[in-house]
Amino acid sequence: MPATRACLLAVCGLALSLASEAAEFERAEIGFEGSTYHYTFIARLAAPAAQVRAVVTDFDGMDRINDNIREARVLARYDDGSLKRVLKLRQCVLLICFNMDFVERVRALPQGVEALMLPAESSFRDGTSAWTIEALDAAHARVTVTARQTPRFWIPPLLGPAILKRVFLEEVSESCANIEKLALAAAAP
Repeated sequence: MPATRACLLAVCGLALSLASEAAEFERAEIGFEGSTYHYTFIARLAAPAAQVRAVVTDFDGMDRINDNIREARVLARYDDGSLKRVLKLRQCVLLICFNMDFVERVRALPQGVEALMLPAESSFRDGTSAWTIEALDAAHARVTVTARQTPRFWIPPLLGPAILKRVFLEEVSESCANIEKLALAAAAP
């Protein structure tokens, strides 16, 4: 269970910290199974889907969507169109801080992104995530993110599920707002 809590923090950090008043949450939840955590969030953004996709596939610029992302860069590009990227995050909860490395094999798809954790180089034993970006109309997009991750690090029991869920929701809210803001700036004439 403690490792699962750590994953939640990682998700909070990775789950994109961008805040906007117009982003509307349809669903946001996190759960734990042993040391593995899983989360889903679905948000409606007041920005065109093409620009939202451009923001979330700017793999070298992911630090623009979340203050907890300390480094974001592409490490390698492969012939099949996928790439290897690293996200280095620092997430603090109460007075306890965690450094997390997400090294993933990532594939950009027409409607989103799929990522597979590379455990030998990451702070996680395993993990997957998927982003889907759906155009609702010319000015709005729905973003759905699902993930499952098993951290290698330990989180103290005092950081219970209630605290971690609150941090998760704050981070997701901030991330969605920033994604929306960046997408709207890109769409402006």
